[in-house]
Amino acid sequence: MRTRPSFVIVVAITGGAACGKSDQEKFADSFCGEIVKCCAKAKVSGNGQFCHLAMSGDGFNKSAGDACLAEVKQQVAAGTFCDNPSGPSACDSVFPTASGNKKPGEVCQFDSDCATSTAGPVSCASIYTGTNPVYKCQVQMPGKAGDTPCVGTRQGTLVSYYTDPNATDVLAQGYVCDTADGVRCKAGTCVALAQVGEACTYTSDCIAAAFCDYSKDQCVARVAAGGTCTGSDSAECVDGYYCPTTGTKQCTAQLGTGAQCSDDAMCQSVMCSTTCQPGFIDTMGLAALCAG
Repeated sequence: MRTRPSFVIVVAITGGAACGKSDQEKFADSFCGEIVKCCAKAKVSGNGQFCHLAMSGDGFNKSAGDACLAEVKQQVAAGTFCDNPSGPSACDSVFPTASGNKKPGEVCQFDSDCATSTAGPVSCASIYTGTNPVYKCQVQMPGKAGDTPCVGTRQGTLVSYYTDPNATDVLAQGYVCDTADGVRCKAGTCVALAQVGEACTYTSDCIAAAFCDYSKDQCVARVAAGGTCTGSDSAECVDGYYCPTTGTKQCTAQLGTGAQCSDDAMCQSVMCSTTCQPGFIDTMGLAALCAG
């Protein structure tokens, strides 16, 4: 997937009194207001002006914006918004990336070169033929067990892409298997995630409530808060907890931004540098949005 970074500056000239803010401006005020709080928490200077500029682009989807803010509100209430490394999943569709006129299978440079499709999201996907990359528009449809060819696995807002080792061109369309739907992409086909008690090779083979016990090569239930753990896998404990590398082996609550740490697993952001780092976006990205 290739995206075109852009900050659009919009200047409005009016001949009379303001008619009130648009839905897009209200969205930007709410979203960027929380970003500014993250800036302060991360000790990054700025008033968030560039965040507002980034939210002024074309294609604003109000319903997606409402869903995004609802999820942001939940994360803020839980105290996890600034520490969420992937951000609220509902925010992905606020500004659709595909808006060009390139059809599936046609050469592209960025996601924005590709035309939208009713079948699913469209991305400027890539493949290497020898040492040369080829970029073409690809429709990525939601997949279910048995669907083929699959081109990746979605987990939250992150997609791990899969390419057939024998492929010589970018597929015009394929399926993305979503772990939220109980499937993942394996060797080009969406397959069901393994249940507790079923065989596994990696934790990614298992349902979200389980991890792969490598001593048994079997999916077992994740350990509850305070439960005894071994530290054999980063997903051994339930969400929000980790297994300490030293001392008592008990699933312990992860720490928030600024807390002292010695290991990535200790932090809610899974980013440790003597103290837990903000993880909503990388430091350079946060600095850009905070600027102004």
